[in-house]
Amino acid sequence: MSYDERRLEVAQAAWRVIVREGLDRTSMRAIAQELGTSTGVVTHYFRDKEALILFALERVFENTLAAMQAKAQEQQGLERLEQMLLTALPLEGSDQADWKVWVAFLGYSIGREPLVQEHQKRYAVLRQMLAQVLADLQAAKLIRAELDVMLEANALIAFVDGIGTGLVICPEQFSAEQQQYLVQRQIKALLAPS
Repeated sequence: MSYDERRLEVAQAAWRVIVREGLDRTSMRAIAQELGTSTGVVTHYFRDKEALILFALERVFENTLAAMQAKAQEQQGLERLEQMLLTALPLEGSDQADWKVWVAFLGYSIGREPLVQEHQKRYAVLRQMLAQVLADLQAAKLIRAELDVMLEANALIAFVDGIGTGLVICPEQFSAEQQQYLVQRQIKALLAPS
């Protein structure tokens, strides 16, 4: 197994521990136990818990971003925006695990400026991507011309974050069908008059 593959394996173990135990109880020792190895093996790949958690978060973000970009390339018009938002939402159980890592990291970042900055970078990427999709929809006269695309991109991020966070706390809160309905309702609010 290559260095990068082993590093990813360590991060996946951290991910499982975070989802099961929570970030505050995730330690290098707990991750080593999850892997069935020593703490020294874990610290060989990551100098400390913060570096490991940041790497695990980056995998969550990269996977979600790649899936959103794939949907953006596969679809056109309003369907593109709808599919991108649905891809970011926790429609399935496996998506809820990603959201648990994301929410745990948000809480862990408070008071840790370098980690807050990492989150800000990720949100900036999402904001730019959504603003571009919205600008394309405006140019095609599919959504209202007077909309501020950056403000609407922020609103869509807040919308997705709200549902995702809600489902981490109350997994039964929204079914996949209800999430789809809410996304469609959110998009209808943007539509240009016909």
